[in-house]
Amino acid sequence: MKTIKRICAVLVGMVLLVAGLLKLMDPVGAGLVAAEYLKFLRLDFLSSASSFFGVAMALLEAVLGAALITGVWPVLMAVASGLLLGGFTILTLVLWIADPPMDCGCFGEAVHLTHLQTLLKNVVLCTLWAVAFIPFKSVRKPLKIKYVSFGIAVLSVILFTIWSIVGIPAIDFTSYKPGTMLMQAQETPSKDSPLLSFCDAEGEYCDEMLGKGSWMVVSVFDREDLSEADEADISELCGAYACASVRPVVLLSDGCFEGQESYTSDRRTLMTLNRSNGGATLISAGTVIAKWPRRSYPSPDAVQALLEHDPAEAVMQENAPKRMKLQGFLLYLFAVLLLL
Repeated sequence: MKTIKRICAVLVGMVLLVAGLLKLMDPVGAGLVAAEYLKFLRLDFLSSASSFFGVAMALLEAVLGAALITGVWPVLMAVASGLLLGGFTILTLVLWIADPPMDCGCFGEAVHLTHLQTLLKNVVLCTLWAVAFIPFKSVRKPLKIKYVSFGIAVLSVILFTIWSIVGIPAIDFTSYKPGTMLMQAQETPSKDSPLLSFCDAEGEYCDEMLGKGSWMVVSVFDREDLSEADEADISELCGAYACASVRPVVLLSDGCFEGQESYTSDRRTLMTLNRSNGGATLISAGTVIAKWPRRSYPSPDAVQALLEHDPAEAVMQENAPKRMKLQGFLLYLFAVLLLL
C-alpha cells in the first residue's frame, strides 16, 4: 500500500511540475491566462499585475510538483498541494457551469482542454492526492538526500524562469509557431490557418503582402515598455536589412515607428506572433520561419544563410536546437528529482 501511495504522490507531482514548467516556459502566455481569470472573477483592477500572478502561480505549481516527487516535508506539502488542487477543482467547476469563452490554460499553449475536461482532470488529481496522503500519519519521511535534490530542482526551475522571461519560448505552441503558413499565403485557405492582419495609417488592410517575399517583422505590443535604446536597436535592425533581400517592417499595437515602414495590428495578435516586446519574426512566402527576442536580433548574413534552405529545412535548422536544449533540461530535472 505504501508503494501505491508513493506512486500516486509522484504522479500528482509530475502533473503539477509539467504544468508549471509549460507555463514558465511562456511567461507572457501565463500572464494572458491570468488576465482572463482575473476578468472572469471580476478582479479587472488587478490586471496590471496579471503577468506576476501568472508566473507566481506557475512557479508555485512547479515547486509543489518537485516537492511531491521528492517527498520532502511530506505533511506540509500534502496540505499545500491539497489546498491548491481543491481550489483548482472548485474554480474549474464554476467555469464548467458558467462556460465562459476562455481556455483554462492548465498546460499553457501546449494542451487545450474544455472546461469539462479540465474539471475531470482535477477530480482525478484530487483522487490520486487522497490515495497518496490520507491519512496523513501514513505518509513516510523521505531520505535526507531528497532535500538536496529538491533544492537543486527549485534552483534550476528559478533559473529556467529567468531564462524564459528574458527570451522567448523554446518550443512555440501558438498559432504563429515556426513552420506555420499564414492564411494569406494559401491558395485555398484553411479555417484553422492563422491570418496575420494589420493596416496602414489610413486604415487599409495590407495582410496580403506577407504572402510573397521574405519579411523581418518586428512586433511591438507595448511601446511604453521600450527604452530609447530598444527603439534604437529596432531602427538599427531595420537599417541593416535595408539593402538585403529581406524587407523589414514594424507592427505596433498603436501609433507608428518613425523612419521605418510600420503598420498597426491587434495587441493580442502581436503578443501571439512573438512573445518578446520588440521581438523579430522571419516570414518567407507566408511561412513563419523563426523568431528572436528583442535582445538577440539575428544578423542579415545569418538570416540570408537560413533562407538558402527550403522553408521546412530552415524551420528545422533554426528551431531544433532550442527543442533539444529544452528536452535536455527536462531530462536533467527529472533525473535530479527521481534518481538523486
